Amino acid sequence: MPTLNPYKYLKQNLGDQSQDYHWLIVRTYMEALFVIFTRAKWILLKGIFYSFFNQEKKANAFLDGSWHWGDKMIKVTQTKLLFANEIKIPEKKHMVFVNHVNELDFPFDCYVIKKPYLANQQIKSSYFAYWWMKAMGSQVFDTSQARTIAKSVHSLVDGLKMYSYIVYPEGHNSYNEEIKPLKKGMIKVAFENKIPAVIILKSGITKFQTQQRGNVIGYKFAGTVDPNQFKTWEEMKDFVFKLMTEEKKSLDEFVARS
Repeated sequence: MPTLNPYKYLKQNLGDQSQDYHWLIVRTYMEALFVIFTRAKWILLKGIFYSFFNQEKKANAFLDGSWHWGDKMIKVTQTKLLFANEIKIPEKKHMVFVNHVNELDFPFDCYVIKKPYLANQQIKSSYFAYWWMKAMGSQVFDTSQARTIAKSVHSLVDGLKMYSYIVYPEGHNSYNEEIKPLKKGMIKVAFENKIPAVIILKSGITKFQTQQRGNVIGYKFAGTVDPNQFKTWEEMKDFVFKLMTEEKKSLDEFVARS
């Protein structure tokens, strides 16, 4: 798997998005480097220090760094960030299901949710992004073989003792405001391992594709789904999809009124 710089990694999926949006993505990931070596440099050093003896404190330090990245991009893009209600996320033992819109999800989700990610193996092709996500406590879920899936599930269950993880159950960028059909993978893992799923939704991210500054972005906590309530993972998937779809419409209306 070839190593790519962050922009080339992201550009693989940008398709026919505007050049202005392309440049915003370049700016966003250049700002990540700038933040690390300026306002977050002491956080970086603290994270490196903790890496020798305390992995949880190391991850928390790098999560603080990712929050500063999100904060910087809110200022750079002159974004108005709204909350429809209080965002309540348990520190450990939960998946955090969030709708996946575009490349700007990451700085905003780092700022609002501030949790490590469950990423797919494609992230390994971008050395810097992969290193940062691993430093934050994120895990890469390798679905290439039955053996690697089993190993990834074991690592996830073990990691839940220290963290809750951000998951994008749609599986890919949608580039629009609709909730796309949910993929089987993470829903099935949550059901089979009885991992509660916190549902967080965001609205307005697509505006960056046409307007790079002055947008209004909204977030909403839509509750926690207990897998013990369902007989099959398919039932859980249908319930989560319906909940995300309905709550997203409510959030869209809230943002439109603001």
